[in-house]
Amino acid sequence: MKRKQFVIVAAGALFLLGFASLGAFAQDYPAKPIRAIVPYSAGGGTDLVGRLVFQKLGEALGQPIYVENKVGGSGTIGLGELARSKPDGYTIGIGGNGVSLLGALIDGLKFNPATDLVPVATLASVPIALVAGPGLPVKSMREFIDYAKKNKATALTYGSPGVGTPHHLMGVELARVLKIPMVHVPYKGTAPAMSDVVGGHIPIAIVGLPGAMQFTKNPLFTILGVASARRSELAPEIPTIAEGGVPGFEASYWWDISVPKGTPQPIIDRLHKEVVKILSDPGVRDSLLKGGFEPMVMSLQEMNAALKVDTAKWIKVIRDNNIRAGE
Repeated sequence: MKRKQFVIVAAGALFLLGFASLGAFAQDYPAKPIRAIVPYSAGGGTDLVGRLVFQKLGEALGQPIYVENKVGGSGTIGLGELARSKPDGYTIGIGGNGVSLLGALIDGLKFNPATDLVPVATLASVPIALVAGPGLPVKSMREFIDYAKKNKATALTYGSPGVGTPHHLMGVELARVLKIPMVHVPYKGTAPAMSDVVGGHIPIAIVGLPGAMQFTKNPLFTILGVASARRSELAPEIPTIAEGGVPGFEASYWWDISVPKGTPQPIIDRLHKEVVKILSDPGVRDSLLKGGFEPMVMSLQEMNAALKVDTAKWIKVIRDNNIRAGE
């Protein structure tokens, strides 16, 4: 055999051997316990969704999954550790559609959230709601739009769970679309923002729908609309912001399971398949809905396409308005 032919044949054989080895590795996966990183504190929404799915995922895979809460840096402490982990499927974590924005929101990160983490499967979403208290004389989205446009001389103050959150960014985008002045007031979470709205200290807030629904019996409080593309399973009687007079408007907040870049595709496919099965279970769906979370199932292709669109849209908002987390 000529030398050139020998090299080609040898290279082909090595490729096939490597492919076969990868397939065998994926077949044997997992052969030991899995570590799951949650980049936020125990008891929060991210933690509750993660623990529910991780428990079921461990049962499906036949190996325990041990959850670790790595808190700090707007999630970047835990996500950074996940990104630096060995890409072998034995370290997984919770990400979401806000992860790819962290590089634009936080200066000096030592990893790139958009490229060093690979999304595996969507888990659940929390609809974002625009709410009004006794400080604003409106009871619907259309009334809000009319009021805001008639009173452009006075900027509307709105609260959110913090700078750089999807809720804050939604407010910036809503002000741009409606061409009305709005001033952001960041709070340390949903509860204090809601307290000030209900107390009449600020006229409106943009928060997660579950937190807002706790106040629906108050006659001075109104959920004006949700920013989802369609009405929420949690409260189908509440119209979307698009239905209320802002066509095409949408903002979302959802979680996924992510792995470090370089994790073999067969392992990603296996994890995706198992998570989709878990989210299709009526008991799991019921548990998520009771907790205020909407189960969210997408194919890998749909998820990656949605992330691409979401990332481009919100990074533009961040850069156009010079928004930085922690400011």
